Amino acid sequence: MKFWLLKAAGTLEDEELILENSVITIGWAEFPDLSSIKNEAQVKKIMLEKYPGMQETRSSAWAREINSFITKIKKGDLVAVPLKTRNEILIGKVTGDYEYRQLSDFISHIRSMKWLKTLPKGDFEEEYDIDLNSPEVLTLIEADSEKLSCIIEIKSLGDIVEELNFALDELGSLKEKLLEFTYKLAEAEDISEVKTIAAEMERMLKEK
Repeated sequence: MKFWLLKAAGTLEDEELILENSVITIGWAEFPDLSSIKNEAQVKKIMLEKYPGMQETRSSAWAREINSFITKIKKGDLVAVPLKTRNEILIGKVTGDYEYRQLSDFISHIRSMKWLKTLPKGDFEEEYDIDLNSPEVLTLIEADSEKLSCIIEIKSLGDIVEELNFALDELGSLKEKLLEFTYKLAEAEDISEVKTIAAEMERMLKEK
């Protein structure tokens, strides 16, 4: 598992599409479907055909990033995406291979994601010793296995809500049982019966 920094989001509308559709993009929406790409040379050929006057160094760097997005990022890898319209970083796990799907004028080359958490940009830069103003669009982040495990263990909002609903149901059930025992105590006629009911209530509370 690797951890990538991807600085490509576009406009506010594009960022909303990224969130709503749970995807990441490398940009370059003017390029056709790149599903058949196997290496940087093939990307560079398409790039120079589209922009024949592009500098050699720049075309090589951008071709390398596009190729990495298509072929080097793997399912299960983590990706951090700085948002341009907010002071936040999105962090998620890649769940799909490269797809060509036109979502906007900016978004057509995508990878499916499961978003895990957000971090303030300053905290992220400090935590991972990253400069978000660097020119690279796609780079690897150096992080030990412990840090990566902490990210993966973060639960989604949906998971947390589901667990809270389950806990509330459990509490409701416990309340009903305790009320039932309270009524039994009120109706108990001797001390031995009271002790039995009290012991059962104590056992139930310890189990919860």
